[in-house]
Amino acid sequence: MKTAELDKVFRVLDGNPPCFAASPLRQKALLELDGLLSEADSEISRELGNCYRKRVDKSLDEMEAYRGSTPRLWKLYSSGFLIRSSKRTIAVDVNGGCTPPSGRTRLLLPPSRMRKIAELADEYYNTHSHEDHISAPLCDELAKRGKLMVMPREAIRRWIIPGAVPSEEFARPDRSIFMNWQGDKDGGLPCAMYLFTLSNGKNVFVRGDIYHDEGFLACVEHVKKQGKKADYAFITPYYKGKIVPVEKLFRSFHCRFIPIHEWEF
Repeated sequence: MKTAELDKVFRVLDGNPPCFAASPLRQKALLELDGLLSEADSEISRELGNCYRKRVDKSLDEMEAYRGSTPRLWKLYSSGFLIRSSKRTIAVDVNGGCTPPSGRTRLLLPPSRMRKIAELADEYYNTHSHEDHISAPLCDELAKRGKLMVMPREAIRRWIIPGAVPSEEFARPDRSIFMNWQGDKDGGLPCAMYLFTLSNGKNVFVRGDIYHDEGFLACVEHVKKQGKKADYAFITPYYKGKIVPVEKLFRSFHCRFIPIHEWEF
């Protein structure tokens, strides 16, 4: 791993924070980052592991220090994010780091980071039980602190999460939940769609991964039936089917898209 190049790329990214407007300089840096991460065995590089934890620490430090009234969000690799709204922090699909199907990786969060996330988060929501969307050790830390945890029954059973509330039973005016299906005709598992209403009145749509048209369209129709709109959406850019989720959300709600499963902190 080219450590100097990696540090340089993140300095550029830090100097050009994420925004919805076009940013050629940031896009160039992200492409350079993709090239570095594409190196063989980069996921077991000690340098990349240290860089990953530094990026997470930076996000957590910013979150802890933030006292503004405007809702603000932080992304973590690869599918998790945290939102600070009305002096409360909502964590969604925060996991333990990179979870490859085989072998080991250095892109993992140590217990100290798990404890800090558990201290900062007031509420934890999980969309489905895939390992890159949930962390049992983090949930254990949240349970010790009596934090609210909401997830599908299947996820509670699979990961044995004591104290978690099934998504199927949870109701709150500013938390719209719709139970859906994660997968396609070849198989899948229950998945919760969440629509969070923030303190500024904006709505955040999150559905974990999107794989088939029927499930995604059902989520969109649910939002419409609630008489609401999605202002921001956290979903993967990958999909199976004819419908492009990003385009459908934009046409339906003029929704802004924030991708998961990538490295842009």
